[in-house]
Amino acid sequence: MDGQEARITRRRGLAWCSHLVIGAAAILVVGKPQIAGAVKADKKDFHYQDRPKEGKSCSICRLYSLTETGKGQCAIVDGDVSPSGWCMAYVPPG
Repeated sequence: MDGQEARITRRRGLAWCSHLVIGAAAILVVGKPQIAGAVKADKKDFHYQDRPKEGKSCSICRLYSLTETGKGQCAIVDGDVSPSGWCMAYVPPG
């Protein structure tokens, strides 16, 4: 193995750390039952957008659910969310 293969760039390190933190936060939220009246994060805090990103969308996220009115809801992000939306809190299905 040469030095190039083992080298971790700053960008990769920061990306890995941010994914780790977001994943840990999502696991904590998914693993605990929702408390009535719990405060959720603002959409802008998780860079929410109304379109999918790289094939990932709210409709296939583990944190997404449909409400009785047929609108989408997230366990972390406040307000209605689009099934074709995306944010940093995205948790893959499975």
